[in-house]
Amino acid sequence: MKRDLVVIINGAGTNGAELKSLYNYLAKNDKYFVYFPARLPGSFVGTHFPKATVKHFEKFIKETVEVMREEIFEHVYLVGYSIGAATCAAIAAKCHKTKKVVLIAPIIKNPNYRKFFKGLTKSLSFSHSLTRVQKIFYKEFLIRFARVPKIHIIHLQLYLLFVRKYLKMITQPTLIIETLRDEMVKTKSIDKLEKMIMNKVDRYPIDSSHFLLFDKNVRNEVIEKVASYLEEE
Repeated sequence: MKRDLVVIINGAGTNGAELKSLYNYLAKNDKYFVYFPARLPGSFVGTHFPKATVKHFEKFIKETVEVMREEIFEHVYLVGYSIGAATCAAIAAKCHKTKKVVLIAPIIKNPNYRKFFKGLTKSLSFSHSLTRVQKIFYKEFLIRFARVPKIHIIHLQLYLLFVRKYLKMITQPTLIIETLRDEMVKTKSIDKLEKMIMNKVDRYPIDSSHFLLFDKNVRNEVIEKVASYLEEE
């Protein structure tokens, strides 16, 4: 009996920890095989942010599509977070077995890093509204990101320029988890993305930051929304 494949793709600058709870939830469903290659090019490995060129990302996309095309899988669902959402667009364009796409806090253009740091700093200044895990993560992220060689950031920016053309090629029904207090992704970017997608788009607003899956107040709601969306006919 064939199973459905769920591919979860994390963003750059993380090790995938924020998506672990989503993975664990979906993996409990016997109809799914959940593929979660958490250590993508561009993610944190140890204490640094390694350089990843467009070729590295292209290699990852090619290898992921090969997995998706395996005959043992009936349908494929793509879930992408942050920059991983842009990667999902490229994968969806290259594999027509993809049935649905879920984009969580999707970054579709080069973010303004100055505003991003300002947003994170502001979040930390109101630390009473953050959980202990959020405080630890935000501080660690800022410290690590500040040490990233600028050439590594340039390569990520080049990758986003490369992958943007695929956003116009998403032909599958798509769910966008829209973070209303996002430090990098603004409403106008989501508006633009919605117009690009050539199928029905559901926007689900969440009152949280770009790191919503570290926010215990909304994490379960987001996970349950993603799971129910994949089940809908």
